[in-house]
Amino acid sequence: MIDKKLNHWYFQRFASVFSRVYSSRLNPLYHLGDISILMFAVACVSGVYLFLFYNVDPAHAFDSVQQISANPVHAVIRSIHRYSSDLLVVFIVLHFTQTLLTGKYKRALSWISGIFSLLVVLIIGVTGFILVWDEKGKLIGYLTAKFFSAIPIFDPSIAGSFISNNLDVIGGFFKVSVFGHIFFSIFLIIVLWLHVMRIAKPKIFSPKPIWIYSIIALVGVCLIFPVKSDPSAQERFIPYNTTFDWFYFFGYSFMKIASVKMNWIIMLLSGGLLASLPFVLHRKVAPATIDLDKCNACKLCSEDCPYGAIDMLIYKGERKAILDPDKCVSCGICIASCRDFAISMPGIADVDILNLSGKKQLSVISCSKFKKVEMPAGVTFDTQTLTCLGDLHMKDVEQMLNEKSDGVLLLGCEDCYHRYGKDIAVSRLERKRQPVLSKRVSLNRIQLITANHYSQQAVSDFVKELPKHLENTEKGELKILDYFKPHHWAAVLIFFALFLAIPFLSNTRISFFNKSENMLVLNFKYISSPTEYEDYSGKQQRQMQSLKPIVKRRSPIQVEVTSTNNQVLFEKKYTPRGLRQDISIFVYNEILTADSLVNIKVVETEGDKKISELKNVRLTKEDGTIITVADGVLKQLK
Repeated sequence: MIDKKLNHWYFQRFASVFSRVYSSRLNPLYHLGDISILMFAVACVSGVYLFLFYNVDPAHAFDSVQQISANPVHAVIRSIHRYSSDLLVVFIVLHFTQTLLTGKYKRALSWISGIFSLLVVLIIGVTGFILVWDEKGKLIGYLTAKFFSAIPIFDPSIAGSFISNNLDVIGGFFKVSVFGHIFFSIFLIIVLWLHVMRIAKPKIFSPKPIWIYSIIALVGVCLIFPVKSDPSAQERFIPYNTTFDWFYFFGYSFMKIASVKMNWIIMLLSGGLLASLPFVLHRKVAPATIDLDKCNACKLCSEDCPYGAIDMLIYKGERKAILDPDKCVSCGICIASCRDFAISMPGIADVDILNLSGKKQLSVISCSKFKKVEMPAGVTFDTQTLTCLGDLHMKDVEQMLNEKSDGVLLLGCEDCYHRYGKDIAVSRLERKRQPVLSKRVSLNRIQLITANHYSQQAVSDFVKELPKHLENTEKGELKILDYFKPHHWAAVLIFFALFLAIPFLSNTRISFFNKSENMLVLNFKYISSPTEYEDYSGKQQRQMQSLKPIVKRRSPIQVEVTSTNNQVLFEKKYTPRGLRQDISIFVYNEILTADSLVNIKVVETEGDKKISELKNVRLTKEDGTIITVADGVLKQLK
C-alpha cells in the first residue's frame, strides 16, 4: 500500500521520464502552475487582437469571425487564442491533480482560490464560444440558459430565444457575454493574486526555455489544424450535431443523462467536497517558534521562508523576526537560516552529532519525502530524516564531517516539496547563500542524490572516492546526481505531440437532441386577460397616481398539445408571474413525439377564457418546429 507521505516521491519517479529530456529544472510537470499562467497570457494577448476585428452584433458576429479566419495571419492568431484557452484548462486541471495527489492542498486560501480560478476560466470560455455564434455557440448558449433556468430569477424562455434565433433577446445576451468575457478575464488576475499572495517568490513566470518550447509547439499545431467554425447558428433552429469542446463543456455532458436540478446538485456537492479538503484532511502541525532574545535581526530567515511567514518588524523598540503562525507550514527551512539557533520547531530535532560507536563512512541525511532506501553492503553509516533538506544547518554538516563520518550523503527531492528547500541547501553548501558552509570543509566529501538517481552503485562510487579527499583541504565541488542538460528539439517535439490532442478533443461531435423523433418547441410570452383591477376612481387621488384602473391579477392559462386522434401529448397549467400574478406568462417546453401532425391550444382558465389554437401543425425530423405568440395569437415560426 502506498504511503500518502511519499506520494510526492512517486510523482517525481513518474516525472523523471520528462526530466531526461527537459532536465529537472525545466521539467513541465514541475511548472504546471506557471505554464497555466503563460497560456492565460497568450489567450489574453491574442484575444485583444481578435477583438479589433470582431462585430458584437449577433446578426453579423458569425460573418466577422469568418472574415477573421479568411485572413492567414488572423486565422493563426484565432487558432492560438482557441488552443491556448484549451491548454489553460488542461494545465490548471493537471496542476490541481498534482496538488491533490501530493497533498499540497493544506493552505486553504490557495486551494479554494485555485478551484475558483478553474470556475472563472470555464465562464470565460463559455462566453467566448457563444460570441462566435455558430451552431456550437448556439448550443452552449441554450444549455447555459437551460442550466440557469433552475434558479427562479432566470426564466426558461431565455433558452428558447437561442433555439428560435430571437436576435432581439440574444443581442442583449451578446453584450452581457462580451462584458463577461472581458470582466472575468480581468477578475481572474485578482483570483490568481489571491492564489499566490501568501507565498513568497511565487512561480508566476516559466523559465524562458519552457515558454519557447510551448509557443513553438502551439504555433505548429495551429498551422496544421487551424480552428474552423461550425455552420452559422441562424441556418436552422435545432443544433442537432455540433462539435463539442470537452475541455470547457465537460460539465454540460451530464445534462444528457440527468435533469438540470441534478446537475446543480452534482456541481455544488463536488465543489463543496473539494473546497473542504484543507479543513477535513489536513492535520495542522505546530508552527516554528522564535526566541526573540536570541534574534539579531539578520533577516536570513525572512528571506529564506518560501511562504512569507516571517517578517522583520519592530518589537519592544528593536527590529525582530516575527512569525505569522497562519502562514507557517512547518517546513523548517528557517531553522537552518539562523546562525544563533534562535528558531525551533516541535517535531524537528537537531541533527544528532554524538557518535559513541566510532566514526562511520557516511552520514546520510534524507528528506522526509524520500523513500527509505537500501544502502550498499559493507558501508557503515548513520541516517537521519529531516522535513526538508533546507532544514540542514551548515554547522551540523561541518561537525558531521569533523567528528562523525568521512562523508555526507544528502537524499532529496528532484523538485523540492517545499518549493526552494533543496536549492537553498545547495546554495549554502556551495557558499553562495548565508549561512554558508565553512571553507575548511571540502565539498568533495558531500554528495546530493535526487529521487530519480539513487542507486547503490552511486553510493558505492562516492564511498570509494572519500579516502583521497579526507586529507585534501581544497575547496572541491559539490557532487549532485540530477538531470541538468535539456534536449531542446526533443523538448519541443514532446510538447507538440501532447498539444496535438487538443484539436481532436475540442472538435468531437455530440448531439443533445434526438433526431429520430419530431421536436416541438413551445416558446412564447403570453399576456392573459385581467381578472381583477385596482380601481382608484372613487378614492382621493395621490400625486402621480393612475386615473385608470390598474390590473391586479391576470388569468392562468392551460396549454395542451394533442395528436390528431386526440391523444394528449402535453398538458400544463401556467400562472402569471409576480407576487400578485399580474405579469405576463413565459412558456418554454420541448416536446418529443413520433406524431407528424399535432394540435396546440392555449386556454385562459379564468376571466374571459380566451382560446387560441393551431390545428394540424406539421412536425419534421429535419429541424424543430417553434410555436410562438404574436398579438395574442399562436403562430408557427418559419
